Formats: sequence, C-alpha cells, structure tokens
Amino acid sequence: MDTPTLNIIEGGFARCVAEPRGRHGLEGYILGQSYRFERCEDRKRAYCRVYSDENFPGYYETCGERVFADYFEPVEVREAAKEGASKP
Repeated sequence: MDTPTLNIIEGGFARCVAEPRGRHGLEGYILGQSYRFERCEDRKRAYCRVYSDENFPGYYETCGERVFADYFEPVEVREAAKEGASKP
C-alpha cells in the first residue's frame, strides 16, 4: 500500500483569538493562550495541526486552513525545510 506523503509547510505558535469549544472538532483551547501549530498538505488537501497540550506533545487536532484562521492568529512562524518532508 502506498503511504501518502505529508509535507509540513510551516510551523510555529498561534494565539487563540476565539474559543472553538468543540466546534470543528477543536476542544480545550483557551482565549489568549498560544499553541504550537503546523500547516500541512498531503496529496488530497491542505490543513492545520494544532497541539492543544504540551504534556502530550504527540497529540494534535486537525482543521482546515479557514477554520484555523477563524480561531487562531499566528504569532511566530517558521517555514519548514523543503527537504524535510515527513511521512505519517
């Protein structure tokens, strides 16, 4: 089976500007707090990963870029290395 390639476009930290409170599958984000995020794309779509808890660094929730923009504002962004594409 062919594993789809995942490209991480950029990452950094984003401040919560509106609490999603479970909408769009996003839970536990607090207004004004900053969270680690990554903008990703695979063969089908572009989306964002948002890491809700530093105590569980491997846990993230995903949402589309439009939903991300509704709830988060990037405050620190680092572009991913072009050669550093990773696979899930």
